[in-house]
Amino acid sequence: MGRNHQTPTSIQARARHESGQVLVMFVLLLPVLLGMVAMAVDIGNYASDRRTLQNAADAIAMAAVQELPDTGEALAVADAWALKNGIDPDHMKVSFSGTGGSGGSVPKVVVEITRPHEFAFARIVGVDSADVSARAAATRSSYGGGGQIVPWAVLDSIVEAANNGELITMKYDANNANNGNFGAIRIDGDGSKVYEEEIKYGSDSSLCAISTPGCDPAGCPGQYPDGCAETAPECDGPNCKPKTGNMVGPTADGVDYRMNNTTTACDTFEEAFSKDASGNYRMSTECNPWLEGNEDSLRIIIIPIVDSFGNGSSDDMEVQGFALMYLEGYEKNKCKGNQCEVKGRFIKNAVTVPGLTGVYDPSAPLQVSRLAE
Repeated sequence: MGRNHQTPTSIQARARHESGQVLVMFVLLLPVLLGMVAMAVDIGNYASDRRTLQNAADAIAMAAVQELPDTGEALAVADAWALKNGIDPDHMKVSFSGTGGSGGSVPKVVVEITRPHEFAFARIVGVDSADVSARAAATRSSYGGGGQIVPWAVLDSIVEAANNGELITMKYDANNANNGNFGAIRIDGDGSKVYEEEIKYGSDSSLCAISTPGCDPAGCPGQYPDGCAETAPECDGPNCKPKTGNMVGPTADGVDYRMNNTTTACDTFEEAFSKDASGNYRMSTECNPWLEGNEDSLRIIIIPIVDSFGNGSSDDMEVQGFALMYLEGYEKNKCKGNQCEVKGRFIKNAVTVPGLTGVYDPSAPLQVSRLAE
């Protein structure tokens, strides 16, 4: 049998024919490929614009909620923050709820932004633009408790009489002890080592106030499906044992740790807080120790407000609420022997902090602002 031989000429002709087919297919598919690339670019830009808009809505809501229940001031702040974030206030709708001023209802702000997004390539197929939108909601409530509480207590009567930013005593010395109590409260357990650890790092377990949902001792844990809001071994609902004894050494070590491990950008009260035109103190975002990346701002703490110090260790201290404090420490060389008095600046404020949400009380010194959606 003879063999079918291909000459060099026939091979070259076939190659030219196949390359011609590829070229034709490429020309036919080129608009499709360009369309896919254009679509990917437009979709990517649209998604990026959507993320930017959502970040702006979150920031505006968190700024506005600080002013509630004053809706007029909250709206003015929302407009100002919209401009800061490159948003035309005409593209934004701000609504409020729960701002009647009575206790119990939770003030809430909702920010909705809608604006046109211009396409670069979709115009080819007649789509010039499409609306992009974002929605954010934030609430303001009383702080109901949680973990990382520092084990000093302040009397409710002192808080009611204190001015914003006033220096008050959190831990007393031997000259000012109340029936053997020096202002300390038992949370995670007894013993001086536990007390020192709680000063340094805050409590491991959760404390709650008498008005916090789920903190009623009669219903812990049976009445509430999630159990009691309080998890502290030394407490029964809002009722906790006082920690007696002066504990000078553990107090000094705990205070020194917080003072020495606070970043230099937040180691004065004026750096951590600024006073606005209304006389309210605003915490610097960079100094908020509960925000990621700010763990070195250790002089800002939360302590419980109690009804009384009781008589020795026999009477419970009932937690009424919580106070935000800026730790000023003890006087130089005055935390030894029987002398160890720790002071802090009392701050009425609304902050972003994890923890339990309490029933909204306009008079509560510590309010919590959070994104709700």
